[in-house]
Amino acid sequence: MSRLSLLWLLAVAVLLGSCSNDFSPVIPQFTAAESLLEGGGAIPKQSYVWMNGIYHVRAGTEQFGDTVVLRWGGENPSIFCGKNSAFFILEARSLGDTIVFEGYWRYAYQNETGRVRLFIAPDEGGRQLSAGLQPTGTVTIRGKSGGTEGELQREIVMERIRPIRALIRNFWILGHRGGGRNSDLHPVSENSREMIQFAERLGCSGVEIDVRLTSDGVPILYHDENLNTRLVRGDYMVGPISNYAFWQLRRFTTLANGEQIPTLAEALETAVTKTSLNFIWLDIKTPDVVPAILPMLDTVRTRATQLGRKIEIVMGLPTEEIYQAYRNLPEATRPPALCELSTQQADAINAAIWAPRWTLGTQDAAVAAMHSNNRRAFVWTLDNPTYILQFLREGSFDGILTNYPTMVAYMYYVKE
Repeated sequence: MSRLSLLWLLAVAVLLGSCSNDFSPVIPQFTAAESLLEGGGAIPKQSYVWMNGIYHVRAGTEQFGDTVVLRWGGENPSIFCGKNSAFFILEARSLGDTIVFEGYWRYAYQNETGRVRLFIAPDEGGRQLSAGLQPTGTVTIRGKSGGTEGELQREIVMERIRPIRALIRNFWILGHRGGGRNSDLHPVSENSREMIQFAERLGCSGVEIDVRLTSDGVPILYHDENLNTRLVRGDYMVGPISNYAFWQLRRFTTLANGEQIPTLAEALETAVTKTSLNFIWLDIKTPDVVPAILPMLDTVRTRATQLGRKIEIVMGLPTEEIYQAYRNLPEATRPPALCELSTQQADAINAAIWAPRWTLGTQDAAVAAMHSNNRRAFVWTLDNPTYILQFLREGSFDGILTNYPTMVAYMYYVKE
C-alpha cells in the first residue's frame, strides 16, 4: 500500500471517529458493599398488585411532582412521574418484614440522573406484603434520592391513594425501536434483545422493532439503511447493512452498548420466553422482508401457543412498495397487518390495525370508522408531553408508539 493511500485511510478513520455520537449512558448503581438487597428474599408475586397504584407524594415534590405511578413490569417495579418526566428503574427485595427498593431515577428528556433507595416499613404495609397478604392500611414508601454517587440526601415519602384503574378497553403503550433509542440513554441498545427485555420496566405493553435482511437473507433487527457509529461499534464496517452476510455482522460488529445485532428469530424468542409483552410491531424496512419472514412467524406463533403465551405479532406496512409486497402474498398466508397508509388501503387488505402519524391529529372520524370495521387504530411516533396528553384526553386511539413510554404510562394510568 502506498504512503498516500495509507494517509487517506487514516484520514477517513479520523473523520468517522469524529462523527461518532456519544450516547454512552450513565447508570448510577450501588456497590456491593452499599447495597441492601444482597441476601433479601423474593417478594411474593401476589403482592405486586397491592403495590401497583397511584401515589400521593408528601416529600420529594420539587423533583418528582405530587403524584406518581408505581407499576411492576415483569419481576421489577418502576415509578413514573409527571414532573420533569422522571422515572425510577428499581429492584426490590423483602428483608424480614420490610420491602426495600434500590435503583436509579432519571429525567426522560434530560441527562440528569441519580441513585435512589426506598422502603416500605413493617407497620406501613411491609409486613403483609412480605407475606403475600393484602395490607390493611395505607401503603407508604419512604426513602431518599441523590446524585450518581455519594450520600442520598433528598427525602421521599409516597402514600398509595388508589389502585391503577381497571381498563375500560385495551390500550397499548408501545416502545419505539424495542423500547427506546440510543439517544435516550438507556442502559441497553435500541433494537436489541436486551432492550426488548427492558421495555416492560419502561411501562411498555408492546414494542416496535425494525426488520431488515442481510445479504444472505437473514432477517435482523436494525433501523438505519447503513452501518454507522450511531448504532454500532466499529468504524471499519460501513455502507448498507444489506451488503453484509449475517456471519460478518455477528463477528465484526456490535451494537452501541456492546450487544449483538439480533436476528428476528432471536428477538421474537426473547419476547415470547423472557417477557410479558403482548404485542410486537414489525416495522418492515424493505419489500423483500415480507415473504422472507413468513415461515418464522408461523413457528413463533406455534411456540407461543405451546407456552400459553398470548402475544400478537403484526407486520407493519409503512410504504407503498411494502404494502404491495404484502398484497402479492397469497391471501391465506398473510399475517396480521398494521397499515400506515390510508384508511382505504387498510380496509382493502383487511388490516388488523390502521396506524397514521401523529401530526395528522386525533382524526376522530377516521378512528371511529376503523372501530366500526373491527379494526384498531394506533398513532406514531408521539413524544411531546403536551400532545401525548391531548391524544389521551381527546382521541380514541387504541395505542401510542413513543420513544418515551414512561411518560405515556404516567399520563395514561393517572387518568380517572
